[in-house]
Amino acid sequence: MDNPSHSDQGLKLMVKKCRSEFEREENTDYYEDYRAAERKFVKYCLLNKTG
Repeated sequence: MDNPSHSDQGLKLMVKKCRSEFEREENTDYYEDYRAAERKFVKYCLLNKTG
């Protein structure tokens, strides 16, 4: 009875899509703190995407 919850699967897919959009050569070479910048971008992406 260890069924994973599927209620947040859509959100996880959206986060994955935003991370893949951020993962570009210009970003990986530019930011000193890549993880912090990635988190900010994902948050921006999730709050401001309309489509």
